[in-house]
Parts: sequence; C-alpha cells; structure tokens
Amino acid sequence: MLDVDGIMAGLQIILNPGTLALIVVGVLIGIIVGVIPGLSATMAVVLLIPFTFQMDPVTAMALLVVVYVGGISGGALTAILIRMPGTPASVATTLDGYPMAQQGKAGQAIGNAVVASFVGTVISAIFLISFAPSLAQFAVRFFYPEYVAVCLFALVAVISVSGNSLMRGLVTGMLGLLTATFGLSEVDALKRFTFDIPEMSAGFGLIPTLIGLFAISQLIKEASEPDRKDVKIQKLTGSVLPKLADIRRNGVNYVRSGLIGTAIGILPAVGGAPAGLIAYAQCKNASKTPESFGKGNVDGVISAETANNATIGGALIIALTLGIPGDPPTAILIGGLMIHGLQPGPLLFSQSPEVIFAIYFAVLFGAFAMMVAMILLAKHLARLTEIPKRMMLPFLLIIASAGVFSINNRVFDVGVMVAFGALGYVLERFRYPLAPFVLGMLLGPIIEDNFRRLVEIEGTAISIFTRPISASFIVLSLAFLAYSLMLHRRAAMNENQELATPAQSDS
Repeated sequence: MLDVDGIMAGLQIILNPGTLALIVVGVLIGIIVGVIPGLSATMAVVLLIPFTFQMDPVTAMALLVVVYVGGISGGALTAILIRMPGTPASVATTLDGYPMAQQGKAGQAIGNAVVASFVGTVISAIFLISFAPSLAQFAVRFFYPEYVAVCLFALVAVISVSGNSLMRGLVTGMLGLLTATFGLSEVDALKRFTFDIPEMSAGFGLIPTLIGLFAISQLIKEASEPDRKDVKIQKLTGSVLPKLADIRRNGVNYVRSGLIGTAIGILPAVGGAPAGLIAYAQCKNASKTPESFGKGNVDGVISAETANNATIGGALIIALTLGIPGDPPTAILIGGLMIHGLQPGPLLFSQSPEVIFAIYFAVLFGAFAMMVAMILLAKHLARLTEIPKRMMLPFLLIIASAGVFSINNRVFDVGVMVAFGALGYVLERFRYPLAPFVLGMLLGPIIEDNFRRLVEIEGTAISIFTRPISASFIVLSLAFLAYSLMLHRRAAMNENQELATPAQSDS
C-alpha cells in the first residue's frame, strides 16, 4: 500500500529551500572529492558525516546520499583526463575515456559520462523505489535465526569475492568480527577487552573506525607516494554537451548496463568497479566493432559510467531493508542512520517512512544536480586534478580529526581513527581487502545478539537450519562458498599450466 503521508513528508523536507541548497552543496562536495585523484566517494561521505550530527535525521541522510552520488560520478572526469580513476568505481572509464581525450574528444567523453551517470542512477533509483518496500515486508518475517543466517550469507559473499585470495578475505572478516566484540556486551553488559580503560567500555566507535580505515589509510598511502608530476593531463576541449545521436544509439546500452550495475550493487560490499568492468565487457561483446574498444569508443565510456552509478540504488536496497552495506559508502550511511537513532532494517520503513522517501527523492534530485553541475562546471573542475598533494593532504587530515573529535569531544576517538588508519594502510599494502573487515564489524553485533537470544529462548541454535528462510540462506552461503572455491581452484590450475608451458617447450 502506498504511504501517501510518508511521501509527502519526505518530499516536503527535500523541497525545503535550505535542504535543496544542502543537496547542491553536497553534490559539489562529492564531485570535488571524486575528481581529486586518490580520493573516493567513501572518503567524501565519511569526512562529512561528523558534520551532520546537529541536523535532523532526514536532512542528514539526504545530504550524505547526494554526496555519495556526486562522489561516484566525479571520478569519471579524472579517469578521462589523466587516465587515473578519481574513484575506484571509474576504473573501466579510463579504457576508452582517456584515448578519447588524447584524440581531442575529452568534452564528448565527459558529456556522455555525465549523462550515463545520471541515467544509471535513475535506473537504480527506480528499482530501489519499486523493490525495497517489498523486500522490507518480506524481512519483517525475520526472527533471530533469519538474521543470523542472512548476516552469515553476507559475510560469506563478501569474503568469497575479496580478490584472488579467500584466506585474505577470511582474515580481514574475522578481524572485523573481533573488533566488534570490544567493550560491553549488548546482551548482558559483560566487559570484554576493555583493559581497564574507561573509554573502551563503549568499544571502538563506528565513525572513528570507518574514517580511519577509509580516509586516514588513503591519506597515508597518498603521502607515501611521490607527487604525480609525470602524469600528462589532457586538455578539456570541445563542448561538454553530449551528442543526441550518441544518446539515441546507446538506448540498449543504458538499460543493460543499468541492470548490471543495480544487480551487482545488491551484492554485499562489491561496489562500482566490478560493475563497470562487467558492463564494459558486455557492451564490447554486443558491439559490431569490438576492435574499437580501448581506442576511444564512446560506448565503452557510457557502459562503464551507467553501471558504476547504478550500483548506488542496488547498494541502498539491502542497506535500508536488511542493514547490510552494498558497498563501503553505504556502510558509512548505515553508521549515519545509527548515529541519528535510526536502525536500518524492515522496521525503518514502517516507523520512519519519511526518512525512506527522503532518501528516494535525494537520489533522484542528487542525480539531476550532479548532471547539471558537472556539465556547467566541467572545465573548472578539471583544474582540481592539478592540486599538489602537499596542500591537499594536511587539509583533509585536519578535517577528519576535527570531525572525529566533535563526536564525543574525546582525544581517544582521534587515537582510534589514527590506529585504524594505520591498520587499514597495512592491510591494503599487503592486499588484504577492507570490505570484509567493515562488514564483520557491522554485522558482528547483529549475529552475536540474535544468536545468543536464540539460544536463551530455545536452548539450541538448531532452528537456524530447520526454519525455511534461514535454512535457505545457509544453503546459499554454502553454494556461494563452493562456487568461489571452484573458481579460485580453476584459476590456480590455469596459472600453474601457464608456468609449466615454457618449461615443457624448453625441453
């Protein structure tokens, strides 16, 4: 049933002049951070979240959502002009975007990328608005066993797609689960790993931890690398407005890439980069001139940007209905909801419908504001790629530290941020993925709380395997793990065969 009151309440808040101004500012902040090489949409959201504490929950979430939209989209400009994805989601955009810039078609590439970003976001928003309420109604039937099973499935799914090593994903996932156990137990208030430090009673704060993992670790990485003086920046020439012929010709491409991006966005913690690469590959396979891809084909730019922006709606579907982040930025958004006293999940749709509808409208308004801003300001935004790191990094560090300190006015939280920043840098340096860590930290308390309450009520946890919904998720987890193990084993066998072939030919 359509909640007219919720729709009107959400729309009224979004259409407030102050909120509209915040949406424009938020989109610009997201785009700027996305354009600067080495930063990301995750950093844009995570740096801004402490400054939303004094806002009402609806306005705060609307602001964070549009920053997310702007951050994902802004990376395309850097990918096209300097062959360096402004955000990881834009990695596939470099394949044809940069060759187009080398041919003097940077304006055409950016214009089509911006329109594709808008279309991809709108397609995923349609799916978000259409299917999130139904999924929430289904999730209302969840009890303790179902929550344990679905969280375990999310962890297994993320660990299984965490790069080339299942073990690395497992290690970081377990570290995240361990981190979630510090402080007082939510079930019986038992102290765990507090080391007689009063501040540790509350455990590691979610926001300082996330800012450390995603912002500070990236700042350390950027500071440890030399300035990009040898990078040749292509000039932004030509009109940024895309040709109508390009838009008409790519109708199927928009829809196909949008569906791919939305579907991949629903997978826990996968993100926009795989979506862009998969959509790009499908576009190339469907093309009548596949040999032109990688040499400046605008269709490749459109497929990549449509798909990576379409992950936004897909990621929000499971974040809002189940409390499981579809990618790192939605993990930050979940933290933002919790800070404002809102628990993501099926009850959010019935208890705070104005928040849900405000998020829907924010995605749509943010997509439109992003398209207008990037088309009008593209040539000015291009100059951001020239900002030296020695000026940018200290400024971002100050913003992060001030934001974390403002949460509880505690230096301890700043220390937590720095510690997890160092941990995040070390993990990524040795190719240990951060996504399983974050998911483990977010889902750990949910798994523990529901598992312990289930055992207290029933005296056993066997119902996880006997109730239809929870048993289905357990089966899916095992199937996902088995399939991933098969793929990794096949890849290892192929690698061994490639290594053995030269040796055989030498003999």
